Amino acid sequence: MSIITVLSDDEARRLVDPLLRERLKEFGYRGVVVSSEEDFDGDMVLRLTVDVDRQVSGRAMLDVGGEIWGALLDRGDARFALLTYRRPDPASGVGMSAVNPGSNDG
Repeated sequence: MSIITVLSDDEARRLVDPLLRERLKEFGYRGVVVSSEEDFDGDMVLRLTVDVDRQVSGRAMLDVGGEIWGALLDRGDARFALLTYRRPDPASGVGMSAVNPGSNDG
């Protein structure tokens, strides 16, 4: 029988930050904001907003998503991790803009 754990947002950030830093360094990884949210079905999920300098490849998105889920499961946290990537907004010269993983922008 396994024990179900829900990590705090800060614990989850400390868990995933080194993994993201290593896997996304070629995309200019800047940091991650972690928050617990309820999805459309009412289940708790972990929202990871990842700040990067350059467009993250689809392959890297898939790989890091799987690794994060595995790391969470290893700690007993079975929540699904939803990743959103943000890049600096070139139009304003400041701030970040969200990148839709399904878009063709880069």
